[in-house]
Amino acid sequence: MSKKQKKDLTKDLAQELDVFDSMLTSLVELLEEKGILTQEEWEKKIEHKIHRAKGLTGYRDIQFSVGKE
Repeated sequence: MSKKQKKDLTKDLAQELDVFDSMLTSLVELLEEKGILTQEEWEKKIEHKIHRAKGLTGYRDIQFSVGKE
């Protein structure tokens, strides 16, 4: 893969992540406005999930390790 192709792929991925970030932020803001969830509750939930997932083999690790063994 050429340097330009890698740069384009990285840019595309970054743009997708920006869209997902905007979508998620909008959803959380809407839930806050409706009184369903607070920012603090949201952050605690994220921390809990990250802590619980530590040490586990992730789907991406499995997905991208196929054929490399």
